[in-house]
Amino acid sequence: MENSSRNPHGLDASSAREALDAVAASRTQVAAHVASPWWYHVGMGVTLALLFLSMSLRMATWAVPLFVGVVVLLGLAVRRVTGVSFDRYTATPGATRLFGIYALVSVLVVVTGMYLEWGAEVHWAIAGAGLVVGVLTTAVGYRVDAVARHDIQAGR
Repeated sequence: MENSSRNPHGLDASSAREALDAVAASRTQVAAHVASPWWYHVGMGVTLALLFLSMSLRMATWAVPLFVGVVVLLGLAVRRVTGVSFDRYTATPGATRLFGIYALVSVLVVVTGMYLEWGAEVHWAIAGAGLVVGVLTTAVGYRVDAVARHDIQAGR
């Protein structure tokens, strides 16, 4: 007499293998769509750089809401183009670590720029900090995509 309680759904090794292969194929498909188009990271970097430039030009009152709107529109556009909706900066362990380092460096750069411009009266220091953050945002954005793609492919 065979004990059916160990395998109540009638699954065998081949059906389990097929299910695992389907999961792997899904991971591969999602990983292929995770990468953002070139304009997303460039747009984010340029938008942040312009945001800080507006602070140096003393135009932040009206410019900041405009740039926040651009960031939101970029996020909506990348979701529509890639077909994948997730927080790409914290979706996987590797992306989260990289984003944490990026955020820390960006805050230090911005605080230094603000101190120099508003505390030591060094003109255009915030704009310079914004340029650094913009370039860093673009570079790290591409790297986050690569790390997220790798992590998803690996099942993390």
